[in-house]
Formats: sequence, structure tokens, C-alpha cells
Amino acid sequence: MDERERQYQEYLSLREHKHNEEHTYGESEMRRIYREKAQREHREALEEQRRHREHEEYLAMREKRQAEPEEPETRSLKERLFSREESGFKENRSHNKTSFGRKNKGKNRWPKFEFKGPGSKAKRTIRGTVIAALAAGVVVLGGLLLLFGTLISMDDVDIDKSAIAINPEVATQLDKYTNIAVLGTDARADDDQSAARSDAIIVASINNETNEVKMFSVFRDTLLDVGDQGLDKITHAYHYGGAQQSLYALNKNLDLNIDKVVIINWKTVADTIDAVGGIEINVKESEIDEMNKYIKETAKNVGGPDDKIKGPGKQTLNGVQAVTYSRIRKDAATGDYRRNERMKVVFSETFKKLKHSGYFKMFRVTRKVLPEVGTNMSSSEIMKMVLKFKLYDMTDSTTGFPYDVGSWTGSAGAGYAWYGPPINLSNNVSKLHEQFFDQGGYTPTDTVQEISTRISELTGLY
Repeated sequence: MDERERQYQEYLSLREHKHNEEHTYGESEMRRIYREKAQREHREALEEQRRHREHEEYLAMREKRQAEPEEPETRSLKERLFSREESGFKENRSHNKTSFGRKNKGKNRWPKFEFKGPGSKAKRTIRGTVIAALAAGVVVLGGLLLLFGTLISMDDVDIDKSAIAINPEVATQLDKYTNIAVLGTDARADDDQSAARSDAIIVASINNETNEVKMFSVFRDTLLDVGDQGLDKITHAYHYGGAQQSLYALNKNLDLNIDKVVIINWKTVADTIDAVGGIEINVKESEIDEMNKYIKETAKNVGGPDDKIKGPGKQTLNGVQAVTYSRIRKDAATGDYRRNERMKVVFSETFKKLKHSGYFKMFRVTRKVLPEVGTNMSSSEIMKMVLKFKLYDMTDSTTGFPYDVGSWTGSAGAGYAWYGPPINLSNNVSKLHEQFFDQGGYTPTDTVQEISTRISELTGLY
């Protein structure tokens, strides 16, 4: 056993120990992090309950005041106007101060008048509306300032935009679309990313004119041109050259203009889902056994409870359960390819849950999660997207690329293994551009057609 393997086994052993103050090793780092997280969330929940209770008391008091009958206005306007009782002016004689905190200075002590004539309710309503709007503005502004501070702590991902194979003609054709690659790596929390692979590859496409958002995933075993290594599984591009090589492979093989990337691991996904209060997923009967088989492992990797799924149907999943749902490789009914659909379902439901939350909660979630994210997007670009977030309309899209895929076992970049070749690449790219970019009858570039020919010659499938 080499030194690296020995250290890894020792880490696994330590992580299994339950918290015990008398134990030699004490509390493991992962358990300590989870315990502190639970305590922090408990405090936040108590604070949220307190604010909610105070707000309810305020509403009840306001409703009571509005229900009180007003006095018949039998006195003259002058009497009502200069009545110290109705003016709202009170004096604390023992401290020689008025009720609004000004010291009694003899002739300069003027009462604070409140008009109760016709139209006063409307004035108070308008004033209340203005105050509420100002308060909301302060909350949003404060949230933006906190968010801006959080953006500084994000991991910067270096991308050489001259080396990601964007065809100038394609860039012109897709000018109104912002395409972002979301790469979910299989690295565990705090693992070294250099040895990771892109466990999930999802392209989020934003139509800048309509604010419509569509998503499609790329099957990780798809046989494509990944660069200097030639034809290989698309998931290996990240291992060979990080996010830059993944963008290179996506742009070159699919005729895309992706120059923005977001890198997450599964802990980020779980934390986001827990922060929004869970997401509703329709779990199939055929998926339950596989989910319950791996939930405990997921809980160890990302931190959190290992509660199992009790039955099928629509239900709220927590972060650990949702990550397990999206990662299982097979189920009794549809096998591995359903996995890509599950990933998009989780992303889509999380998006919807966050979109329909209040701004305060949205800022709180983004502040918590963004430090766990890597991206090459600038702070201003992210701020702009956050401000437009509630305008985005995500359509239901469960497309996985390629649409038509074959099965081939042979020797390619990763050696002798199983691969999923597109049948054929040119036709699949045409379908993709027709569905996502409204390019009917799209003809792929010469580069895509050449790669399609190479895949055919290697596999002999078409």
C-alpha cells in the first residue's frame, strides 16, 4: 500500500467514528462541520420564527385599529385641530419631554398634529406604501451589497477563450443566446479537482431576447473529439484539461459558442437544495431501491442526514436524497440513460424553487452557495443575472445529447472500454440546433461532419 492510499484509508477510518469526547480521535472534521451547520440553521430558524411572530402581532394590531369605530365629528374643525388629545401629542411632565423625544423648551414646544379629516386614511395608506417600498429597497440593496462581497470569495476558473474552438460563423448565428456549461464534477467535498471527471455535463441556454432558459445534458460516455487525446468519452475532457478542454469539446463537436462555465460538486447541489427547503420530485417505484442503496454513501460525502425513501410518488427531497436521486446510474425500468433526465429535473426544480422565493431568501441562498462554486464569469455578469433571475422562464426540457446513440465496445482514448457513439454526429447536431436555437434545417460545420466520419470509421456502426 503506497503512502497516498494509506492516508486515504486512515481518513476513511477516522470519518467513521461517532462523536465521543472520550474517544482518542474525538470528533471527525466532517461531523463537526455538519453539527455546526445544524446549530447555525437552528438559530436562523428561531430568528425567522421571531420575525414572523412580530409581523403577525403587528398585522393583528393594525386590523384591530382599523376596526375601531371613529368618533362622530360633532365638534368644529378648530376644536378638533387644536385638541391635544386628538393631535397625538402627549407630554411626559415628570421628564419634561414630549412623546416624540424633544425637550420642553417653553415657547418652542409645539404639538405634533395629526389630521383626522376626510382623506386621512388615504394619506396614511400612501405613506405606509412608500415606507414599505423604501424598506424593501433597503433590503434588496443590502442583499446586493452582501452578495457582491460574496462574489469576491468565488473560485476563479481561468479560460483562454482563444483555445475553446468557437467557430466565428457559429458565434454570429448564436449571438442572441448566452450558453453556459454547468459541470458537476465527481470530486467529493474538499477533494483535489485535478483528478476529477465531469460527472454531469449540462448546457443552460438563455435567450437574451425572450429570457427563456432551456437545458440539455450530454451523456458522459458519448464518443466525441476531446482534443489532443482524439476520440474519447466526453467526461474525460475535464480530466485531461479541466473546464477549458470541456468547453473545447462541446463547442467543436456540437457547433456551440460556450465561453462561460460554472463548476460545482455534489455538496454544492445538496447545500443549495437544503437552503431552499427541499424540492418536490416524483420518485418512481423502480428508482427507490437504488436510491436507498446509496443514500448513506451520499450523506457521508456531502454531509447531511441519510433518511431513506419510504415510497414512490411526488414528495419533498432534501439535499442528500435529491443528489442521490440524480446520481444513481440505473433503475429497474430504464437503466443508465434516465440518469441524465434526473439531473435536469433536479436542476430545474431547484431553479423554480429559488425563483419563487423572496429576494431576501434568494440572496441568503446565493451567499451561502456561491463560495462553493467555480466560474470564469465576472462579478458584474453574475450580478446582472441575479437581478434578472426572476424574469427567466425555464421551459421543461429533458433532452439528452445525443438523441440517437449506439453501443460500441472497443479501443479509443480511454483504452478498451464501452462507449456511446452518436448515430450519427451530424444528424444529432442538426436536431439540437433545430430544437434549442430555432435553426430549421441546420447544416453542421465541416468540422462536425469530419468528426462524424471519424466516429463512423472507428466504430463501423453507420
